[in-house]
This record gives sequence, C-alpha cells and structure tokens, in this order.
Amino acid sequence: MAIYILLLVTFAAWMAYHLMMQSWFAIIPALGMVWISYHIFKLFRRLHEKVTYFFNAVENEDSTLYFPEDVRHKPTKELNQGLNRMNQLIQEVKFRNHEQEQFYGLLLEQVATGIMVVDESGRILQANSPAKTLLNYHSLTHIEQLKRVDAGLYEAVSLLKEQSSKQLVKLHADSVTRNLSLHATTFQRHGEKLRIISIHDISNEMDAIEIESWQKIIRVLTHEIMNSIAPITSLSETLLGYYTDTQNNTNDNRTKNTIKGLDVIHERGMGLIRFVESYRTLTKLSKPVFKPIRLHAFIEKLLALLQAESKAHPINFDVQIDSELCIEGDEVQLSQALINLFKNAIEAVETLQEAHIIVKAVSDDEGYCRLSITDNGHGIPPEILDQIFVPFFSTRENGSGIGLSLTRQIIRNHGGKIEVSSTPGNTTFGVYLQASFTN
Repeated sequence: MAIYILLLVTFAAWMAYHLMMQSWFAIIPALGMVWISYHIFKLFRRLHEKVTYFFNAVENEDSTLYFPEDVRHKPTKELNQGLNRMNQLIQEVKFRNHEQEQFYGLLLEQVATGIMVVDESGRILQANSPAKTLLNYHSLTHIEQLKRVDAGLYEAVSLLKEQSSKQLVKLHADSVTRNLSLHATTFQRHGEKLRIISIHDISNEMDAIEIESWQKIIRVLTHEIMNSIAPITSLSETLLGYYTDTQNNTNDNRTKNTIKGLDVIHERGMGLIRFVESYRTLTKLSKPVFKPIRLHAFIEKLLALLQAESKAHPINFDVQIDSELCIEGDEVQLSQALINLFKNAIEAVETLQEAHIIVKAVSDDEGYCRLSITDNGHGIPPEILDQIFVPFFSTRENGSGIGLSLTRQIIRNHGGKIEVSSTPGNTTFGVYLQASFTN
C-alpha cells in the first residue's frame, strides 16, 4: 500500500509537469495512475472478501477455518493471526455453550418433576424423561399429541399455553389414574415467547389429604355412635334381665314379645358396636417398627397361611422373588396389608377353572422395592376403580369396605405407595416399599 501510494504521488507529479508543459506525454502517467488505483481497489477488495469469507464461515459453523500465518507480508500476517484468534475464541464460546446445554439437559433429566418447553405454536421444544413418563407419551413434539393420551390433559396444556399459569388435571392412562399439577412460566428468547411447563404428580399428596379427612370423619362417627349405642345396649340388657328372672312369670304373650324385642335390640346394638370397632382400626394404627424382612420367605409364609384357610379349588401361585431381596417394614402390619391384597386376588379368581396369581418383586435405583400381585380374574370395572380405596366402599354384600383402605394406610405409613391397574383377565396391585440392603 505504501509503495502504491508513493507511485501514485510520483505519477501525479509527472502528469502535472507534462500538463504544465502541455505535452501529450501526460497520458502515460495518467494511465499509470489508473493502473495503481485499480491495484489499490483490488487490494481493499481482497481484504473485504477475506473478512466476508471469515464471517460466512463463522455463520456456517465451519470449525476448519484457518488463515496461513507464515506469510512474509507483516500486515497480512497480523490480519490472519487476528482472524484465527477470533475464530478460536468463537469456537471456545460455542463449545462452552454446548457443554452448558448438555449440563442443563442432564440436570433436567435428573429432576423428578416433568419439564416441557412449549412455543406459541404449540411445538414442544424440549421435554425431559419424567414429563414423558407422567404424560405417558415418549416422543413429544407437539401438544396435539396429548389428545391421544387424554382430552382433558390437552385442554389443560392449551390453557397453560394461552392464558392460565396453573392447572390441575386427572389423567387416566393404562388403567391408572394420576392427579397432575401443571405450572407454567413465560419467558422471552430471541424475541420468541416460550413457556416452561412443570408437571408434578400430586396423587400421593391428594391421597394423604383424603385419608386424613376420612380419619377425621371416622373419629366423629365412632365417637357419636358409641355414645348413642352404649346406653341402649346397657339398658336393653338390664330390661332383659328383669324379664328373664326365673321368679317372674314370662308366660304372658306381651312379656314374651317384650323379651323378644329387647333381645333383638341388644343383639343389633352389640352388632353395631362390633361394626364400629372394625372401623376404629383405621384411626388406631400404631407407628410401624421397621426391621429388615426377607421378602421371599415372608410371602411364602403368608401364602401358606392363606392356602390352609382357603376352601376354594386350588390356585396356582407363581412367586418370582429373589431369595436375597429384603425390605424395611413392620412385619405384623405388612402381613395385615398383604393378606388383604391376597384375599382380594383369591376372591377374584375363585370361580375360574384355571386360576393363577403371580407375585413379583424387583428393586429400583431409588431404594424402593416394587411388589406386584397379579391375578387373571374378571377385573375391576373402570367406573369403580377410583373408589376401591375409599373407606366404607365395598362391592361385596357382606364387605366392610375397610380392607383396601387399611392396606393403603399401612403402606403409606411405611413411606411407600400402592397402585392398581385392571383389565379383564389381568388385575395388578403394585406396592412400593423401602428396600433394605442389610444382609
């Protein structure tokens, strides 16, 4: 550039001299000036092209971009070194961003709460594994897919996308009912409006509230019923004693009828007391005493007891439990809970010619053991599946309606949970209990 400028000044002076002399030789320096100006323009054009090429390569994420630095021309060498250094810094920033994206992606996969990122058009830009599991859909790309899972779920997510920030939805999938709490937070990214939707299964919390409410009701009922029935039974027993005294004449029809009526009052009163006492077990559960229990031996002992008591035709029990698998729990309380589940399974298959019950247990990475009891009975109708754990609810004529309620409360007191899924020919109760790693 310095040489070009020096030549340009020289040719300009030469041309000025010939113009003053009015000589036609002035055309020669003029042509020289044009030639030098072209090369100066070409030099700047080459610099512009190099910088443009650099930015295009960066935009296209070309990581192989490199300008030679072993050139003799010092300004070109410094320019190439500067562009290479800038390209290296850009690649380092991209690498750090990629590492950060991987970190946040792995972090989202580790949280128990489901997370989805949804844009204004309904596209799901990101969804972690808990979200896919809770929504029962393993390839989420658009909220329209949620219609295939549950119409109520799709409507709730649509409201979250448009106006609401919180929704509660009851999801029915694979014969299992979950209560989901959905929360949405809006943020802007590069001018685009996005929503982060968190999905949390609150079934356990709602079940705990429901159990507590039923316990309060039962306490009130038992208190009031016992206060009313106890005097009636006491009085009827006293009156009955007056009339059954051998010194009194009880041949009179009125006396006989009175005795019979008082006898009925006393019998029904005592029956009602026994009935109320059975419900008191729901509110009088003691705190479990935890100790390691070898699950296979524990289950075999319960099944031996049930088979000895059973009067029905033989049932094929298939126990698939590792003999070394242990759980933490109160053996007495868990016996009561599991016997209720086994009795339900036995009653479900007692009319079948080929009855079988499968008992499985596996441990997971979260420190829990899942015990499943599966029968091939006729199944539980969908319209009553949500009510089977409600106290007092029973489909049997002489059922008390506390067996499954008591079972669920015992399992919850052990820090676990119980689930049920049912279709004709396949009903499974899944019980989650704390695994024990004590040998």
